Amino acid sequence: MRKRLAWLALLPGLLLLLLLALWLARKPIAAHFVDRALADRGVAARYRITGVGPFVQRIENLSLGDAAAPDLVADWAEIRIGWGLDGPYLAGVTASGVRLRGRIVDGALRLGAVDKLLPPPSGKPFALPDMDADLRDARMALETPAGRVGLVLDGKGRLNRDFRGRLMVHVPRFAAGGCQGAGLLAPVDIVTGEADIRLRGPVDLGGLRCGEAVRLDQLSGRADLVLGTALDSLRGPVSLLAEKGELAGLAAKQWRFAGRMEADIGAASGRISGDIGFVEAAAPAGWRDALATAPTGLDGSPVGPLAPPLAEALARAAGNFGGKGRVAVRYGKAIDLNIANIAIASASGARLALADGKGFGWSSDKGVFLDGALQLAGGGLPAVAGRMTLAGDAGQGRFTVAPYAARDARLALAPVLIAAGPNGYRLRTAATLDGPLGDGRVRGLSLPLDIRLAMNGAWSVNPACAPLAFESLAVAGLALAPASLPLCPKGDALVASTRNGVAGGGAIRGLRLSGRMSGSPLTMASRSFGFDIGKPGFTADAVAVRLGQGDAVSRLDIARLAGRTDPGGLGGTFTGAAGKIAAVPLLLSEGAGRWRLANADLAIDGAIAVADEAAGPRFNPLRSDDVRLTLIDGKVRATGQLREPATNVAVASVAIDHDLGRSSGEAVLDVAGITFGPALQPEQLTRLTLGVVANVAGSVSGRGHIGWTEAGVASTGTFRTDSLDLAAAFGPVKGLSGEIHFSDLLGLETPPGQEVRLAEVNPGVAVEAGVVRYRLLAGQQVQIEGGRWPFSGGELFLEPTTLDFARPVERRMTFRVEGLDAAQFIQRFDFDNIAGTGIFDGTLPMVFDDAGGRIENGRLLVRRGGGTLAYVGELSNEDLGTYGKMAFDALKSIRYDNLAIALNGNLDGEIVSEILFTGINEQPLGGERLEGMAKELTGLPFKFNITVRAPFRGLVSTASNFVDPTGLIRNQGKGDSNPPVQAQESEDKR
Repeated sequence: MRKRLAWLALLPGLLLLLLLALWLARKPIAAHFVDRALADRGVAARYRITGVGPFVQRIENLSLGDAAAPDLVADWAEIRIGWGLDGPYLAGVTASGVRLRGRIVDGALRLGAVDKLLPPPSGKPFALPDMDADLRDARMALETPAGRVGLVLDGKGRLNRDFRGRLMVHVPRFAAGGCQGAGLLAPVDIVTGEADIRLRGPVDLGGLRCGEAVRLDQLSGRADLVLGTALDSLRGPVSLLAEKGELAGLAAKQWRFAGRMEADIGAASGRISGDIGFVEAAAPAGWRDALATAPTGLDGSPVGPLAPPLAEALARAAGNFGGKGRVAVRYGKAIDLNIANIAIASASGARLALADGKGFGWSSDKGVFLDGALQLAGGGLPAVAGRMTLAGDAGQGRFTVAPYAARDARLALAPVLIAAGPNGYRLRTAATLDGPLGDGRVRGLSLPLDIRLAMNGAWSVNPACAPLAFESLAVAGLALAPASLPLCPKGDALVASTRNGVAGGGAIRGLRLSGRMSGSPLTMASRSFGFDIGKPGFTADAVAVRLGQGDAVSRLDIARLAGRTDPGGLGGTFTGAAGKIAAVPLLLSEGAGRWRLANADLAIDGAIAVADEAAGPRFNPLRSDDVRLTLIDGKVRATGQLREPATNVAVASVAIDHDLGRSSGEAVLDVAGITFGPALQPEQLTRLTLGVVANVAGSVSGRGHIGWTEAGVASTGTFRTDSLDLAAAFGPVKGLSGEIHFSDLLGLETPPGQEVRLAEVNPGVAVEAGVVRYRLLAGQQVQIEGGRWPFSGGELFLEPTTLDFARPVERRMTFRVEGLDAAQFIQRFDFDNIAGTGIFDGTLPMVFDDAGGRIENGRLLVRRGGGTLAYVGELSNEDLGTYGKMAFDALKSIRYDNLAIALNGNLDGEIVSEILFTGINEQPLGGERLEGMAKELTGLPFKFNITVRAPFRGLVSTASNFVDPTGLIRNQGKGDSNPPVQAQESEDKR
């Protein structure tokens, strides 16, 4: 720029040099030695002398230099000659249509062929000649390093003191000092005085560019400059108006300048100073876009009320403002721009002032500098005051910022420290925030801030970890104690501007919080808690929550929790949840679903697995797909339908209520009806039935209740079945019905006197319409109080005993038979060829273990008076022998006095039955060899001792063998080893 200004200052002098050239040529012309003088100087010329006189000479069609591109052309010139004591002298020149071509080479003016006509330098300062001049349409084309300059001069008068004219300067394009310009047009009035040359008039410039610092369009103004007669200085007032432009990154619709110009033409340096003003300015587009983009996803957060109005205030302040200041431009070896006493006012009402220092500036070799006290206020912005010193890439500052409040949020900043470097600016402070959080509030939320601002307008916040602390935090009934947590950026920064807006995110490792929820103690921990800017909400991994105290602590562990805040509270999703509600002996796991925390109320909906807390689980894990848990006013309620996972069969509806304040609650299990069959068996629900019952068919319903207080836990329940079929170790059971009441449901204990009715039990011999009274004791003990069945005219009793199902031990049960009527027993099985009488009593001790069940020392005895036995069937083998036939004939009608049956063996294997009875025959014996002796053979005594080995459940099928000893008799007679008709005997029978 400095060279451009220097050449502009020289332009009027160049035209005067044109006059001087004509003046210096006066002697050769006057002396009529034109041709010789031109030839001596090697100047090619073309001209026509049309008038020569002692006072006036006229030359027309003058052309000097190359004919194709002459350096000087004139349509005509009249030279007026004066005469003095020293002879003739040039008194004046009148010329028209002068055209002069020149160039600036190495800082010197070169006029081509005209240079050969000029006298050698005298070393004296340049001065305008004392002569008259009348120039009409005199033009000069000047080539300079900055660009081509066109000059047009019309005027007349005494050159050194009273020349008046009009000078038109036109520069289509120029480039100098790192600047480029276009369309310079300056039609100025020129007046010469004894000591100076005054140039006055308008100046227009189409555009000016100086790197990134200066971009001005459509400049116009006026100049009132004084050019030294030595053509070495130019000074005077100047005013400029740019309709559009940008200075140092600041764009404005209009720039104004009114000041003074001082130029040292010889040194190509100078200074321009004055008042500058601008209107409708705007910050750089990158800055405006960054300021106008408030972070999204902040609803319900403490900065939610602050960010939108602050971003809006900054955008409005930066989008339309005007200002004024004192500017000084120095040019020479470098260009320095300095603006001091800056006062900026935005249409938004914001005010910015920079004073008490050098102000703001730019240097072509040192860059931007800033020095002064800065104040910002108004327009919805917080008041800012401080001082900044910046030189090139280095600088520092310190500012105080007044607290900023919007709606129910407040932000306070510690003193802001600013440091400038090659890559931009760094601001350090600490923010303390009070504001809403969901439906609650946080107070004293503080975070140190490390803000980086790049030269292109990009910004970022906190590239490293910083302590996030708060004094109090309350949301949705949750109140947290003061805490300090390390908040680290997920990426390069916690928050940063991007091409499309704002991005970033943060994480807290090893989160630890404590407080109270609905009045109960609360602790929370998480392996990682994080959030992403632009993605509403947060995520947490390995979350552990403990609510309550003592034995009533509720535990919740979540593999991954996601949520977000909104004006109504918090909400989100969870996976991998596990836990336990207070004293409820249920373990929760594999939970997944949605959660919502609003207005101090927590609601959870999803699916979860439920298992028994006991070391030896009383039931197998179940699952619910419709769990709903709420926490309202300190009261927890959970409901759901429990199902068997493999079959999805509904098992029970559960409803849990817990009062956090009182540490008390209850759980209700409602079994509407579990139907057992091929698809579902009890062992799928509980291990306690495994090996006890199988092939269960029927339904069970009931209701259980578990209650707890600080004093302890109590549980009760009542369950019933109308008809249940099953297989037990002692045989199949049909039509089991009854109701059981638990005094301790968790311990599986009942009061005495529980009763179950059995339509039929068949351990090998079916018994019907039985009733068993029992009691369940702690530790999976079953106390049998007694059982009773009607049994063939008599009764079958189950003796009191205690069965241990907790360990693999023997379980003993004793059945007692009273008054069994043999006739009814035989009739029960519809035996056609056997009849008998007698009343029997006895005991059947049974033992059950892992190997199965067995009878030990079972015994049946006929009551006094005995009975009768008659077998009327056919012989099973005719070849019995004489005594065999006698025994067989005796069994056709025998009265016995005593009969005993001993039973031993496995119920699922071989039973050894020893049958012993004695009696006399009541009918004569038959047989060919005994004919004639029949009367004597009536009333003979007989004794039978029979051992039978057979499966217990097949004994009834062998009952006929008790009275059909054909095979036994045959074997006794022959010692035959072939299998007999009856079961194998253990010894000889007689």
